[in-house]
Amino acid sequence: MTGLLNPSSDFVFKNLFGADKHKRVLLCLLNAILKGKPLIKSITLLNPEHKKERKDGRSVTLDIEAVTDNGTLLNIEVQCVRDGNLVNRALHHQARIMRNELNEGETFDSQPDIISIWLTDYNETVRKHHTHEAVYMFKATPLDGVDIASEKTRIFIIELPKVDLKQASLNDMFLVWMFFLKNPELLPEEFVTKVPEVHEALEELKIMSMDDEFRAEYDAHIKAQNDRRSREANAKEEGREEGIAIGEERGIAIGEERGELKKAKETAGNLLSMGLSVEQIAKATGLSIEEIRRMSSQK
Repeated sequence: MTGLLNPSSDFVFKNLFGADKHKRVLLCLLNAILKGKPLIKSITLLNPEHKKERKDGRSVTLDIEAVTDNGTLLNIEVQCVRDGNLVNRALHHQARIMRNELNEGETFDSQPDIISIWLTDYNETVRKHHTHEAVYMFKATPLDGVDIASEKTRIFIIELPKVDLKQASLNDMFLVWMFFLKNPELLPEEFVTKVPEVHEALEELKIMSMDDEFRAEYDAHIKAQNDRRSREANAKEEGREEGIAIGEERGIAIGEERGELKKAKETAGNLLSMGLSVEQIAKATGLSIEEIRRMSSQK
């Protein structure tokens, strides 16, 4: 089948995996990524909108926010466009999710675990592997090595371009789902027939792709992303050109200043040879008395 929308687009992803009717699809994907740490048995979708609390604050809308059967809070994001420091952004999202989770009298040990999963449609890091997990760590010291400080908050970054689908098989559900996200049109038939959740996801993707209204919204979303990229690229180019122009102007000014200084020193040297006083030469050339005395001592 051709013409399927891209499931690794944030717009398609959150409409597919973030739909309440497809929770078991999201559950299967999450367990494939987390590999039993923890094993999620059920999931409840939460409101992903976090409105600003200050007039000058910033609202945040997550792609998918959920809580698991054991109370772990989840944030799943798909990132198609490089947009600043992803780790810092993930930490900001976690802080918004964590807010007001403790009740009065509860200890900090009662704080729920938080897991952020970021799927990027580009290479976010220079690391070689496709999946990276970050937790709070103690840095190495002369007496101690690197050690885990806490796993209450975990961040997963999965770089889709680095995932090699050649090894994909039913023995590795992670690669099965990565195949679906990267290339659903070439999805092996056995993945569809033997994994009910993948079959459900593919059928829903087909429905989305054939829905004219949904496709129009998708096209508008992609256009908005491309327009933003174009504006940012133009702004950077304008800033670069302005920087070059400022650099050229400053270079010319510096050159002129150095030329004038050289002439002033030549004039001062001639006047010293004629026997004029330091004060007279300073007044005639604009050089400081200290500079002229230094020139006199070097003769």
